[in-house]
Amino acid sequence: MPITLDFMIGLPLEKRGPSYTAARLAEGMDDAACRTRLFTPLDRWPEPGLSVPVISGAIGSKKLVNAIPFRISQPITRRIAEHRLIAESRRAGGGRRIIFLWGEIPLALAHRLKALDVTVVREKFNCGKAVAKAILDDAYGRLGLEPAHQITDAMIAKEHEELHLADAVYCPNAMVAESLRAIDIPDSKLIPTSYGWEPERFTGTDRALDPADGPTFLFVGTICVRKGAHILLEAWKRAGIKGRLVLAGKIEPAIDALYRDVFDREDVLHVPFTPSVGAFYRSADWFVFPSLEEGGPQVTYEAGGCGVPGIVSRMGGGAFTRDGIDGRIVASDDPDAWAEALTEAAARPDLRAEYGRNALARADQFTWTNVAAQRRAALIDRYAGI
Repeated sequence: MPITLDFMIGLPLEKRGPSYTAARLAEGMDDAACRTRLFTPLDRWPEPGLSVPVISGAIGSKKLVNAIPFRISQPITRRIAEHRLIAESRRAGGGRRIIFLWGEIPLALAHRLKALDVTVVREKFNCGKAVAKAILDDAYGRLGLEPAHQITDAMIAKEHEELHLADAVYCPNAMVAESLRAIDIPDSKLIPTSYGWEPERFTGTDRALDPADGPTFLFVGTICVRKGAHILLEAWKRAGIKGRLVLAGKIEPAIDALYRDVFDREDVLHVPFTPSVGAFYRSADWFVFPSLEEGGPQVTYEAGGCGVPGIVSRMGGGAFTRDGIDGRIVASDDPDAWAEALTEAAARPDLRAEYGRNALARADQFTWTNVAAQRRAALIDRYAGI
C-alpha cells in the first residue's frame, strides 16, 4: 500500500513563501508509492492549478473568499481546513498515513493528531526558536538596538512541545539540526534534507545591470540584522575594493539608520524586491549572504543555479555551499573576516570562474524534483514497512 502524505499549511496556498515550497515538494513527492494532498485555509494558487489535490477551508466562491483579507477569514478557513484534515484521518483506509505540518499550527491540532493513529512530520524552516532568539538577541545587543525579532518565551515553549509531539522533523541544514538537539530533540527524529530551486524561473539571458568597474557582489533578501546585512555593509566599508555592492530587498529601518552612509555611496546600489531576480543573478560575479540565522536559504541555491558562487556564512550556505569548491564559507560574524573574503574575491577572478562552474553543476542536485525525490525516499525508508 502507498503512503498517503497530507501537507497541512497554516497559510494560504500561494506562489511564494513557505506555501510555494510546500506545493513544489507535494508535487515532486507524489508518485505511486507516496500519494500527496495539500490542506490549506485558502487556495490562492493561480491557474493552471497544481497536479495534486488541494483541500481548502473556503466555502463558496474561491474568487470571493480570496478577496477577503486573510486576517479576517483566517479563524474560519483555518478551522475548516483542520476539520477536513481530521475527518480524513478518521476515515483513512489501509496503508500508512502521514501528516506533514507546515508553518504555525495551533498546539491543539498537534495534540489531536497525536491522539489519532497517524504519523506526524514537521517542517522546520529555520533554527529552533530558542536558538534563534539567542542569536538575534546577541546581534541586536552588539549593535546597541532593541531586538526586533518578536520571538517570545511563550512561542519557544509552544514550539518545544510541538516538536516533541512530532514523530519526525525535516531539517533543511545542519545548523537547524544542531538547534533542535540543543532543545533535546533526539537524533532519531531528525531527517536531514535541503530546499531547492526551480530552473524554469531563471531562464533567459537578460541582465538587470550594466557591467561595473570591478566585480559585482549581490545580496538578495530582507536587508536586516537576521540576514547579517550589518556585517556585509560594515565589511564593504572596510574592504575598500573596486567593485559594486548590490542589495535587492526591503531594508530594515534600523539597518537603514545605521548604514545610510554606505547606501548613499556610488559603489552601492539598493533595489526593491523584484520578481525578476534572475536578471540580477546574471549581472553578479559573487553572491554574498552573511546570514546569522536560517533554514535553507533558497537564494543561495538560485544563485548557484545561475552560476554565481557564494561568499556565505554557515547559515547562509544552507546544504549547498562547500567551502573552497562552490564558494567561500566565512565562519565568523567579524566584518574584518568578511572584508578579507571580499578583497580576495575581487582579486581572484580565477576563483570566481572555478567556483561558478562548480556551483552551476551542483545546482542540478537541488532542483525541486530532486529534493522532493530525496525527501520521499527518506519517508519510505522510515515508514513504508511499518
